Amino acid sequence: MFEQNYKDAMDKITPDADERDRILDKIILKEELKSRKNPAIPWRIAFACVAALAIILGVVFVPRDSFKTTSNNAPKTLQVSKSYNEIYKLIKPQDDTSLWDYIIGDTGVKKKKVIKSHVLFAQDDEAEFIIEEAVEDDEGNAETNTSGTAAPGDTSSENTNANANENESDDFSTTTEQVEGVREADIVKTDGKYIYYLIDNELRIFKADGEKSLLVSKTELKADVDEVYGDMFLKDDRLILLQPDDYTNDCNFISVYIYDISDPAKPKEIATSKQEGVYNSSRMVGDYIYLVSNSDINISEIDKDDPTTFVPVTETNGVCEAVPADSIYRYNQDEYTNQYTVIGAFNYKDGEMSDTASLLGGTENIYCSQGNIILADTTYNDNDNVEGSYSQSNTTVSRLEIKGGQIEYKATGEVEGTLENQFYIDEHNGYFRFVTTVTMVTQTEKSFDNSDEVYYIVESFGDNTSARLTVLDQNLKKTGEIKDLAKGERVYSVRFMGDIAYFVTFRQTDPLFSADLSDPKNPKILGELKIPGFSEYMYPYGDGLLLGFGRDADESTGITRDIKLSMFNITDPANVTEDDKTVIGGYAYSPALSDHKSMLVSPDKNLIGFAATDNYNSVKYLIYTYTGNGFDRVATLEIEDGYNYYAMTDVRGLFINNSFYVVSKNAFQVYDINTFLQVNSVEF
Repeated sequence: MFEQNYKDAMDKITPDADERDRILDKIILKEELKSRKNPAIPWRIAFACVAALAIILGVVFVPRDSFKTTSNNAPKTLQVSKSYNEIYKLIKPQDDTSLWDYIIGDTGVKKKKVIKSHVLFAQDDEAEFIIEEAVEDDEGNAETNTSGTAAPGDTSSENTNANANENESDDFSTTTEQVEGVREADIVKTDGKYIYYLIDNELRIFKADGEKSLLVSKTELKADVDEVYGDMFLKDDRLILLQPDDYTNDCNFISVYIYDISDPAKPKEIATSKQEGVYNSSRMVGDYIYLVSNSDINISEIDKDDPTTFVPVTETNGVCEAVPADSIYRYNQDEYTNQYTVIGAFNYKDGEMSDTASLLGGTENIYCSQGNIILADTTYNDNDNVEGSYSQSNTTVSRLEIKGGQIEYKATGEVEGTLENQFYIDEHNGYFRFVTTVTMVTQTEKSFDNSDEVYYIVESFGDNTSARLTVLDQNLKKTGEIKDLAKGERVYSVRFMGDIAYFVTFRQTDPLFSADLSDPKNPKILGELKIPGFSEYMYPYGDGLLLGFGRDADESTGITRDIKLSMFNITDPANVTEDDKTVIGGYAYSPALSDHKSMLVSPDKNLIGFAATDNYNSVKYLIYTYTGNGFDRVATLEIEDGYNYYAMTDVRGLFINNSFYVVSKNAFQVYDINTFLQVNSVEF
């Protein structure tokens, strides 16, 4: 019966090139909308869709030699490029090969082939897939540095401002960051005297003086795009702004603006540099900003005699250069890609680019310690068209050593599964640790009486996911791992704390695992705590405590509900307990669920703050404290902007001495930190 239904379906379907192109456009458009968080390139998108079919439909037909990507048994390796010509030959497609062939795969023998799939996207970013077969006829028509974990909300100075005086505060909150000594960019920064806010295409500087606070300057920036989202760093009397810039000649750029803010009333731009690509992330270590971008190459317009058409470009104070060939690393497998990861190092004082490097292939997540940058990117696998089980996806990881503004590629490795964000990666005592979600699929061979083709059935079962912890050495070679944890669940949050790792998985309940990583060759699980709901992020909260921020969930169905705060007692990592929790009824969404920098966590001040949307679509800023008797909400602050669900990503809360400030696009509100009564509201 199955064979007959299959035959009938095949007989009805005819090639449709227009439909194929329409589907491709939809895939690319959907991914462009998500590119700020997770930029991707077209061939990765197509393979991701094919891989996801196994989960959603359970069975996918893949013909021999189609949809072929990196083999599960062939980890990628990188080598330095010898010349621009070598890079050109790798990027430029053959004259008789279309871009679609690269995206879908070599169609091989001109017989019946699966060459397209319909993709239907739902509004909640989940994808549904319907696969169709199309017939193509015989004519072919159709090194090592130990890092620590930063204590969120540490009130140590964000910077040493040359404008400092005896009235400047040293008691103020800073951006919530992952690694001690590694700064992360954000839209709000403070030096304890002034608050700097980057919104759209404007820099606003406020004097933070409690009820006497005022706006001292507004500076319109030079970016050539209508709506700009940027980040910034603050050090001494320098403000470093990172912004998307002009889109010319099919190229995106990130601009690095250096402002002298010794006079906050008159910030002065003193230098500008540019790096090609879409902004991915950045870090600041010492005097240098390390900027990571993903740069696409338009392969239809590249010129062999002009490397700037197929190699990323950088610009420092008006001097434009292509990234040197010997600073570009490519895969030994010579696999096709039209995207680069570009890493530039810029001095914070004058914006000079001290070094740059580029890797062929995109990057989704980055981790940075004081001595290394780890680039992580998902690859989707087949099994070389043989029967067996394998991981649906692997993560390629590359290590670049950073020191004094110099960047040196060191190694590439691979871990099975996928990483959600930077917190799933860590460096400690010369080893790199990863927690991934692994999805296993099983491939079996199948032939049909009405076809001379051999097809492979790729099956994905309900309990096919699990958590995995992998330890790699400085050469990114595996030293130890823990496999097959939490069958049927995926990893939601991770926090590494020295020799101990804590990670949360979820399907219906929230297992919080603790693992001992003191022996990199023999990591082991210490304990497991199961509770309803899950944590999206976990933050150290003083000695022996770990704060979880996430959602509550129904224990029987797994349906997520309101925002949840949990306080875990980790005094004994082998016996973790949930000492207290609070479910915030009526609040189901917060930007802090997906962006750790929008969360205020200060154990020293005993403050937990975040913006959230209530059931009436009204945005509030909620502030909690924690005592031995549980969580207490000490303030529910109105955001005067009348913000909607999405715009509240621009909201930040911070404290300086005895004042608490809430900064948003249309309001600057000041509260007494003891009573949380409003004492000032600055208009602009």
